[in-house]
Amino acid sequence: MTSIDLVLRPALLCAAAWLACGCRCTEDRPYTPFHIDPPKPTAPSSAAASAPVPTASGSAAPEVHQAEVAPQDVSEWTVDGVALGVAPERLIERALAADFDGDGQKEAVAWTRARSDPPDVESSGELMLVGPKAPLPGRVLAKLPSYMPTGPGCHHTVSLSQTGPETVTLDVRARCEAALVPRSPTRGVVVLSPSGDRATVLELRVADPAPSEALSIAVDSTDRDGDGRDDVRVSVTLGPEGPDAVDATADLVWLDRTAGPSRDSSEPAHSLAALASMAAVHTSGKSTSRQVPARVASARRLYATLCAESGTPRIFDADGAPLICSGVATALATLFSAEVHALIARRDAAGATAALARDGWYQGALPAKQRASLEKDLGAVWPKRSATERPLDVAPRAKSGLPRFSPLSFDADGTLLVQTQDGLRRVHPDDGRVEDATDGVDAWPLAVGTGNAPRWTGIAFPCERSEVLLLESDPTGTPLPSKPTRLIAPRPGPCRHSGPLPTPSLTPLEWTDTRQVGLIGGALFGANELSELGPPAQKGTPRSADGKALVAPTPFGVVVAAAKTEIWSAQEPAALSDCVVANGAQRVACVRAEHAVVITPDGPAGRKK
Repeated sequence: MTSIDLVLRPALLCAAAWLACGCRCTEDRPYTPFHIDPPKPTAPSSAAASAPVPTASGSAAPEVHQAEVAPQDVSEWTVDGVALGVAPERLIERALAADFDGDGQKEAVAWTRARSDPPDVESSGELMLVGPKAPLPGRVLAKLPSYMPTGPGCHHTVSLSQTGPETVTLDVRARCEAALVPRSPTRGVVVLSPSGDRATVLELRVADPAPSEALSIAVDSTDRDGDGRDDVRVSVTLGPEGPDAVDATADLVWLDRTAGPSRDSSEPAHSLAALASMAAVHTSGKSTSRQVPARVASARRLYATLCAESGTPRIFDADGAPLICSGVATALATLFSAEVHALIARRDAAGATAALARDGWYQGALPAKQRASLEKDLGAVWPKRSATERPLDVAPRAKSGLPRFSPLSFDADGTLLVQTQDGLRRVHPDDGRVEDATDGVDAWPLAVGTGNAPRWTGIAFPCERSEVLLLESDPTGTPLPSKPTRLIAPRPGPCRHSGPLPTPSLTPLEWTDTRQVGLIGGALFGANELSELGPPAQKGTPRSADGKALVAPTPFGVVVAAAKTEIWSAQEPAALSDCVVANGAQRVACVRAEHAVVITPDGPAGRKK
């Protein structure tokens, strides 16, 4: 088994277990059998529009009118002049009145439930139309959706509002104490035409947002194409929880036709393209570029929630099928480019090269022309500096398959210490001379986590939350709860089909019982900036002993980040590992093919263009 197998094996096992039984692998929660049939993606209707459809001229969206809450324990009630009445064994919970058919006479819709139900349980809930033209004792428009979880420990909340001249929106949510099948619906959003021959205009099933995310849905059911029928725009807003969170919003649009709703195929691609364009606009500013990674991350979270292509959708049609998002590849590529350009603008070479190395993580790889343009922009700021690589006659300790501190470390005097299977060796890089240093120097631990600190065992790409997870164990080897990073996991990654997963390098920077900081494929976690870290207390990190330089091997060369950041050329730089850098940032040592090598620059760096 390779080191990558050991590092990523937990993620593969979790994906396999989810596919086999629908269990949640990253949380200690029991399985609860609220089952839905495996959904099939639904393509946009052939009648769907090919471009965004504006609201018809002159049909301004009305202010959303919320239903009034009924007095306690009533079966008869008057709302806005319309008398309501239900069977004595039922209660009226809330209602609203409006002229839904345009004849100048108001009707009312009321949400009712059985008296025998507890106050926060809606298993018998019904939405009814009452009024002069409704059959007695009223017309049942909708009932509690059959897919909503019910039973002991499940509690429901209901909202009812007028969202269009002739339409209302019923929003029912369930909150259950027991864990449910991952991404199973806990919410039903139903747009209804109370006076129409076909009461249900549109129905969506909605699952809870991913952990640590907040999701909101707004419905506008005004006429968008001027045919006199209320259409539906559903605006979905998503972002991480927290006071400083950056949200992203996209629309889903359906046009109401005689035969049923016809989905506008331009959404959410049009909305995601607008988000991507906004992120791109902010890449060049010194302060605004700092907001771009958060904007891009929120847009990726939103894509993962909305689209079947992500492998992790949380919004489904009335039959439980996820929504296909046509034409989103361009927006995702623009988001990717914006992230890289923002890091270039901030002169973060390690971050920019790490971001570019994640090409292919989000739906598909960049078109060759767009990728070449990004690499050109990277090279314009940091032209590659030619460098010479010299192999050393010393073999570092073999890898264990787990993340580790490097068996290499530069001393302050510029000599290189190497841990081998037989002890410590000191190498003089100028002439390659090797000395035994076992008696004079203490070996440093290579395992990430000693004493009370957690042991770093790998990473996982979860399907039930958005972020890459750190996998850790306690000193006895017992797995600890996984920790989310800021890095958004690949989509679909392991969530929709089997195939090779990304295998980013895992590099610790600082690892104690109170703070764990490192790099995943060059992307920083555990700290906002490297400047937050002092000189390394542990040998074998990719930072120099004085803390002023960092080395990161990337597919584009060896990034040496110091007072003046450079990218050194190297043959197959992605094959380098365990890199360390000397004080002064003029010498780097790495492991290649189980041997130590020293890399030094040949001459002055190229001028910036």
